[in-house]
Amino acid sequence: MNRSKVTVLTGAVALLGAAVLLVTHPWSPALPEGVPAFRAPALDEVSGMVGSRRHPGVFWVHNDSGDGPRIFAVDATGHLLGEWRVRGADAEDWEDIALDDAGHLWIGDMGNNRNRRRDLTLYRVPEPEPTAGGGEVEVDGTVRFHYAEQREFPPERPDFDAEALFWAPHPHTGQGTLYLLTKHRSGDLATDLYRFDDLSGADVVAPVRVGSVTVGGDPEHFGGMVTAADASADGTRLAVLTYHALFLFERPGPLDDGYLLKLHARVELDQRQFQQCEAVAWDGPDLLIANEQRRIWRVPRAWEAPPERLP
Repeated sequence: MNRSKVTVLTGAVALLGAAVLLVTHPWSPALPEGVPAFRAPALDEVSGMVGSRRHPGVFWVHNDSGDGPRIFAVDATGHLLGEWRVRGADAEDWEDIALDDAGHLWIGDMGNNRNRRRDLTLYRVPEPEPTAGGGEVEVDGTVRFHYAEQREFPPERPDFDAEALFWAPHPHTGQGTLYLLTKHRSGDLATDLYRFDDLSGADVVAPVRVGSVTVGGDPEHFGGMVTAADASADGTRLAVLTYHALFLFERPGPLDDGYLLKLHARVELDQRQFQQCEAVAWDGPDLLIANEQRRIWRVPRAWEAPPERLP
């Protein structure tokens, strides 16, 4: 996402119009405070993360803009297991990564800070074998897209950046598909949820806008900006990360993808501790949160009794 580091949030943070669970709950960094989790020099600005289903305990990550087209396998403490070059892909501004039901990784080259891009792209690659320790992987699917609502480049309202991508069941077909959440830069403190109805890659597609929600926060300290998302394996639970809070949403039903209508909990993040959070991933019942300062936190049993604030 390529901007200056987040300043410390000291003021009160506006609450989303929904109940916050007031239950204390343990949490812990993956490594002791002050020790970077991502110790490999190559992992200098992790922006996307998703857990492997075939290899529990393995997570696929990538860096933010400025890096080349490559993905990394790491464990839950950030230890590097391998690096793979992605052949057939450009890396203008990779922002998030998702895993589909068939074992493919989807990489979102969709960072659009200035809202001028006309080459927004999703890349599909087969999930590598992490025990191989690295190598190359070939793109086997490419989806180019645009927002139907955007008619100017840049538009008057710069609300067409995106850093959050996840895989979940399509409400009409029952098959999985990709969703993204936008990162608004207009100051309205909101995000839009879009669904991809066509991932064939045959044409440039426009994802369908299916919802919107105000996530709040302090506009003077990058409030309202969604930086990552991940859905549980069955698609019933959605974790959405911002610089100031972690949101847990529940899918209303199997034929309904109105996630943003059903807030389960909101967890405030102390930015003095968490700094610039950019990645979130489910690990069974737990959630992992990673920041660009190379640290990882684990939130145990995140859905069962989420805290009201971390730490």
